[in-house]
Amino acid sequence: MKYSELIKNLNKDNIAPVYFVSGDEEAFIQELQSKFKSLFDPQELEMNFSSFDLENESIEDLLNEAMSAPFFGERRLIFALHPYFVSTQQPKGSIDQNTDSLVSYIDNPSPTTSLVIFADYPKLDSRKKIVKQLKKLSVEVDASKLDSKYLFKQINETLNDDGYSIDNGALQLLLNKTDNNYSNTINQLDKLKLYAIDTKKITEESVKLLVPNNLEENVFDLSNAILKKDVLRADDLLQQFLLQKIDPIFLIAILIGQIRSLLQVKILSERGLTEGTIQKELKLNPYRLKMILQQNREISMERLNKMYSELVDADFQIKTGQNDKEVLLDLFILKNA
Repeated sequence: MKYSELIKNLNKDNIAPVYFVSGDEEAFIQELQSKFKSLFDPQELEMNFSSFDLENESIEDLLNEAMSAPFFGERRLIFALHPYFVSTQQPKGSIDQNTDSLVSYIDNPSPTTSLVIFADYPKLDSRKKIVKQLKKLSVEVDASKLDSKYLFKQINETLNDDGYSIDNGALQLLLNKTDNNYSNTINQLDKLKLYAIDTKKITEESVKLLVPNNLEENVFDLSNAILKKDVLRADDLLQQFLLQKIDPIFLIAILIGQIRSLLQVKILSERGLTEGTIQKELKLNPYRLKMILQQNREISMERLNKMYSELVDADFQIKTGQNDKEVLLDLFILKNA
């Protein structure tokens, strides 16, 4: 079950005895926790809500609570956090757990308790009995990171629910600046909505003004300055990166990826492929593809090949100890900007 489908079910008071929430999208997890709590009156929640950290609290204590009758209410709500035993590793210092008792409970849960297990791990150990039983007997909820298509839809729905709209170009730019990360994107929405309080419409201009660039976007600005032969701008950006203690090796790796994308898009464009086909083929962010296509109109294949070769050679020299990484990156900028 997807996160959005669960929210709809909870809004209809369709509450199950056991939920297994897997995935490490922090914003989804926080929203789900808030949503579950909102189903209870404050006084009822105070008497009937418990949270257990299973790295240092026992499953037995959790189950004793789960099997107890609710106080002055119809239902208990219990969160099970950090169930490390469903993942591939046991954290240092965590207590050993008897997962068989949890399996037995899941097979016959208390009808007056909702147990929500938050497995916020990037990967589960599907070979384990407890994982198989959780997937089989509980309501499984996917709280993993969204791909760009569903992320686009989810942000639009979130804004529409709040009475706002956003231009497609603005949303693409916002996702690009936040690394297509739902949590990062949600964190930027409050100030964007406040800025658009009168019009209720978020524009590309407001995203440019209010949302800071991520590192890759800033390096994209560096490559753009190099391609435009703006040596002063390129050198200024490089000095900013160095002041932020960003390793030149990392900068070179991002530049290699960006120049490679420019080459790939240029090759496919010259073969007559449409923008939509190129996007699907290379799995590029639509906003980034738009920027690359604009850059490619002003630069030759020969120059791109030369820059790519120089970056790969610089990377090799650094990793084999032949030259200083700052010197090599500075020389690349001076030669090409």
